[in-house]
Amino acid sequence: MSNFLKQLRDILLLLVCRPDRLALICCWRLCGKKLRAQHRLQSAIAALPFANQRWMSDAGSEDLALIAIARWREELPSFCVHLHLESGDDQSAVRKAIRSALQQSERPVRIFITTSIAIEDRLDSHKDVCILREPCQSLADGLRLALAEANELSVDYLVPLSVSGSLPRHAIAGYASFVIRQQLDELPVLYGDEIERVANSGGAVSWLKPLWDRRMILSQDYVSSSCALPVKLALRFVQDDDWLSPKSVYELVLRISLTLGFDASIQKVQRITMFTHGGAWCARGETGLIAVQSVAPSDVEVSAGPFGSVQLRWTIPCPMPKVSIIVATRDKIDLLRTCVEGVLLKTDYPSIDLIIADNDSRETEVLEFLEEIVNDGRVRVVRWPHLFNYSAINNYAAGFAKGEYICLLNNDIEVIEPNWLTELVREAVQPGVGAVGARLLYPDRSIQHAGVAIGIGNAAGHAHRGLPEGQPGYFAQALIARGTTAVTGACLLVSKKHFDGVGGLDERGLAVAYSDVDFCLKLRKLGLSNIYTPAATLIHHESKSRGADFAPNNLARYLRELAVFQQRWDTTRIVDPWHHSRLSRNSETFRVAP
Repeated sequence: MSNFLKQLRDILLLLVCRPDRLALICCWRLCGKKLRAQHRLQSAIAALPFANQRWMSDAGSEDLALIAIARWREELPSFCVHLHLESGDDQSAVRKAIRSALQQSERPVRIFITTSIAIEDRLDSHKDVCILREPCQSLADGLRLALAEANELSVDYLVPLSVSGSLPRHAIAGYASFVIRQQLDELPVLYGDEIERVANSGGAVSWLKPLWDRRMILSQDYVSSSCALPVKLALRFVQDDDWLSPKSVYELVLRISLTLGFDASIQKVQRITMFTHGGAWCARGETGLIAVQSVAPSDVEVSAGPFGSVQLRWTIPCPMPKVSIIVATRDKIDLLRTCVEGVLLKTDYPSIDLIIADNDSRETEVLEFLEEIVNDGRVRVVRWPHLFNYSAINNYAAGFAKGEYICLLNNDIEVIEPNWLTELVREAVQPGVGAVGARLLYPDRSIQHAGVAIGIGNAAGHAHRGLPEGQPGYFAQALIARGTTAVTGACLLVSKKHFDGVGGLDERGLAVAYSDVDFCLKLRKLGLSNIYTPAATLIHHESKSRGADFAPNNLARYLRELAVFQQRWDTTRIVDPWHHSRLSRNSETFRVAP
């Protein structure tokens, strides 16, 4: 369907469903407000009922058109589906899962059924359904057998399907079109988005997933419930010995990604590729824990986390690397005292070097406090008697750092847990890691920062801002260690080597606003990963010292820096790898666009 016909269809739907909105849009258009009318039209269309269904249908039509060309050229990848049955499986759910595979717009070569129990012969009444009669005591046995059969048929991909799930009509078409578009030499593991159907309510929740993230996959299995396995590659990791063979699809995915050692082995398809029941994503806790334990180094502590997640405590080298903590400050004795005493008296990390960068403080209490605190051998005070420039102050102070790592810490940070710095260091010492950020809470214990997403507000926004402390956020992502595009400079740990390698913060173009995000993006440009960890939690009395960006005396400076940031990183168009094109760019809580 052409774009014109799609828009005509949507306008007709507006006429039927929301004539009031269409009338308002027409008024704006007649008044000459073309841009406003266009934006209102786009928002109204996005808010129409059955938005996901329309998106899936439109995407499916595009995929099938591409597949038709590939079929004519004999360049079409082939797919099988695997369903493993256990004792007690709901037979109606089994039939529904099989039916969803048979009704694919791009038909699979075979639907393999494995089982450890006696099953109805009629399940294989369709010519494309094949019950593999060899006894399979587990999903691992069934997966191994199905992969071997698929390989015999020279099939490219095997799609694991659980009894509790079903395939959207264009799921396999979405996988196939991705392979065709990418023109891949080596077939990777593919995974897509999910729609979770809420039982007894008729509702549904979209799980729109991030791109592949090596850190997040160890915290949360967000891949295996909607993936396609390249047959030949997967067979390399499936062994006849039960002790060596992966016990789940999740474990298989982990082994592939960690063994091959490059992200190209797992790739995201921007399509809905699975329907699952509500809560399925967090119901695999024990399976996930076993999978991560099987691949984690022996010196890494692995434990169960909230909502079926997994927590890892990486080993810190001995001796512990020294951390230079930089606190930029000006007056505000209450904030400064709370921050400094939290670092010196409430932090359990033993090897620190505290650098207080004083930006021309005038208050007598502050000057007396600074004079007193240098008696602690861990503390130095350096002076910056110039106009406030957050980037320049921190760059200047970093020149005095003695530590292997630098921690940027705002003077309005309050330490509430002694292990905060230890947990940041655990992540920072891992290979390939750039900046590491903590979970920051407002004084009312709601979230201020849980990673930064690029593109929100056409600039950057704090993920899950305003969420109560104990809430999981979008599919528990506020509570798991994961990759993130950027972290806030209010509490940021990075190796001094990497800090110097990107030239520190941009003190010319981004004196205050977005300088931390810009810094993190420069680290990513070097191939480094930025990490958010909720294991480090602090209180942030945000902007109590320098004031809000939108205050009248700061607004002109903020708008100037916003323009620099947007132009440099194209944030008005970019889609964050840990966000999604169908998530609202106006929300920091991962809300699906209306």
